[in-house]
Amino acid sequence: MIADIYIAAIITTILALSVIGGSLWYSASREDRPFLILLLVLMLPMNPLAFFGVRLPLDTWLATLLSQQPGTFTFIRLWYAPVTEELAKLWPLLIPWVYQNIVSRKLKLHQIALAIGLGFGVGEAWTVAKLLSASAEVAQYPWYQLGGYMGERFMVCIMHAGFTGAALHFIVAQKRIFLGLSAAMLLHFMANFPIYLASQDVAGFGSAVWAIILQFWVLAYFMAMGVLLAYMAYGKQWAKKLLLGKMKCPSCEQVYDRPLFGLNLFHKRYERCPHCHRWHMVSMFNVPEENEL
Repeated sequence: MIADIYIAAIITTILALSVIGGSLWYSASREDRPFLILLLVLMLPMNPLAFFGVRLPLDTWLATLLSQQPGTFTFIRLWYAPVTEELAKLWPLLIPWVYQNIVSRKLKLHQIALAIGLGFGVGEAWTVAKLLSASAEVAQYPWYQLGGYMGERFMVCIMHAGFTGAALHFIVAQKRIFLGLSAAMLLHFMANFPIYLASQDVAGFGSAVWAIILQFWVLAYFMAMGVLLAYMAYGKQWAKKLLLGKMKCPSCEQVYDRPLFGLNLFHKRYERCPHCHRWHMVSMFNVPEENEL
């Protein structure tokens, strides 16, 4: 019988691919979709490969080498994930065809970051599920009580995309490789550092309080990385463009600035066109092409 943590991993995978992948699919041009799918697929095995193939052997070796220096060993361990995972996400840039595709076709960096982050995040969800499957404490919960795991793994997909987006901005747009790698690793380190503080019970808060702090920290970091990706996509006016932006009227086919007032229905909105003065239902995915703006 399949363990409940794996059922939770399946649900997380479907949710992430449907919501994040679906948004990426609809926002990307038809010509860019195959390339983005390729990046996503390439990333799926990278987290387990980085964890089981690099981090575990490295940890075993360093534990022996630094057995008399526990402080140094602990500090180095804090950088395992930032270094190995960010390198694992960016290795496709070493393939000339991939890099030239990104540069010559002027692909949108936030979409590339989302594809990489989504693929890597889904792979990491299964790595974590594998590790948790050995826990007797986790095994006692049915899959529908593992919402913490599912929600966190979904948010981590966006967070990974944010880390990668920062790296791509410097590496591709500014040709500053070291700065790009450093930015991604530092953002990753900052995301994980409170976990270390909680393990040491800094300030003596206790495990219950630290659990709450970590939940808020993950949510805040998820939102911050979402804002970073939105800024990459829309620039300084990201909030206005993301929430409103432009729309093509399905009646008169004129492009207009979306009004402030309307009826919001998840990914659709009932609003009035200022040109033909008609009310209609529009989808967030039905935005005008760049040549229509």
